[in-house]
Amino acid sequence: MNKKFKKILITTVLGIAFAFSVAAQTNVPTTGAGLKERAKDLRQNIQNIKTQVKTEREDIKAKRTELNTQLKDEREAAKKRIEIAREEAKKAAETRRAELKDKISKLRDEKKKQIATRLNEQLAHINTQWTNHFSKVLDRLSEILSKVELRAEKAQTAGKDVSAVKTAIQNAKTAIETARTAVETQAKKTYTATFTSEDKLGAAFKAVKEQFKTDLFGLRDGAMKSAREAVKNANQALKGVPRVDEEPKATTTPSQ
Repeated sequence: MNKKFKKILITTVLGIAFAFSVAAQTNVPTTGAGLKERAKDLRQNIQNIKTQVKTEREDIKAKRTELNTQLKDEREAAKKRIEIAREEAKKAAETRRAELKDKISKLRDEKKKQIATRLNEQLAHINTQWTNHFSKVLDRLSEILSKVELRAEKAQTAGKDVSAVKTAIQNAKTAIETARTAVETQAKKTYTATFTSEDKLGAAFKAVKEQFKTDLFGLRDGAMKSAREAVKNANQALKGVPRVDEEPKATTTPSQ
């Protein structure tokens, strides 16, 4: 039997037993029609408790299903946007890559040719790896926030003040969406060195690597960090609600 239901049932039974005791002390009949009426009240109270508990469970279950659907939709939409961003980057890089290939072919040093060709491919590969990683982190943050939101809904049903939590949740959702947009922007970027002569090749590739590093660190320490902190703040706000996970109290019809 559900612990919550057992607790409410015991409280109700004790309450009615107390009523019987008071009735006996005041010479109110507790047999015959009076006793049957009180037994009927008890059965109705128990049924009311069962109905309320069932309704609360169904409401929470529906909310959980809704949040899970939202998460799935968000992940799918984000995945498609990233794929589109990469296709755009790929098309934008094709012209630059052809120009770079032509310049590399004119280099006299074979070793420099290999390094130049390989570095260009490596930067594109690393950018894909990091944007994939950031996308997965944001998916995980969304899952955590969803759990916070569900607990906040349960707390609100129990009569708790969760206004500050809801504000923090909305802020976190905004921060996550901002970070997703920033990741998409990063996925669109291409890193191709431009140089006019062989002696400037080293400086050109150093510059493009530094720009790549700056962009990734800026994303990590900017939008991604803000999203993490926003979700953390929402969780902290939830922890600030007294007895946040306390089950809602069912109301019963008092015995007459």
